[in-house]
Amino acid sequence: MNNKTSLFPPFIEDACCFSSCSHEQTGYERHFFITPKTLLKSVQKLDSLGYYLEDIVASQVKEGFLLVYHFNHWETPGRLVLRVLLTEGKKEVESISSVYPGALWHERECYDFFGIIFKNHPNLIPLLLDPENPIDPPLLKPENKKKDLYQLLPACEQVLQHPRDEELSNYLIECSKKG
Repeated sequence: MNNKTSLFPPFIEDACCFSSCSHEQTGYERHFFITPKTLLKSVQKLDSLGYYLEDIVASQVKEGFLLVYHFNHWETPGRLVLRVLLTEGKKEVESISSVYPGALWHERECYDFFGIIFKNHPNLIPLLLDPENPIDPPLLKPENKKKDLYQLLPACEQVLQHPRDEELSNYLIECSKKG
């Protein structure tokens, strides 16, 4: 068995890149950048392997919006992170609530604060904001306050070949457009 398949779930072929991380520094073992199109398939694979969803968070970066999905496993602990980059012009991704019903609340929160659309979400209405008085998503940043994606990535050992410098964000944007 090669090193890649012994360390990582089989869906890794769908990842743009992945890294092994120091648990002491990051709080998780590995992170995967995946395309928006492969999110649901990747989540279904994690569910079949016994992983549970901890949370979903969003951040706005210069390149668009970064969705971060944290997973863990009861029997063989090892936190995993799925990261999905959405470009400014396409702020939508498939809901994972059909696999993890607890995602309903997290997705509604991301919708409230960033305006991210979760396709096939059964109840995508504001969670915390007043639905009777809609406002612009309150956590959107002005251009001068956005950080580069590369600045937000934890220091992890890069395992798959991809740029480790300022070209990383361009690489990930192009990868996230793959179909």
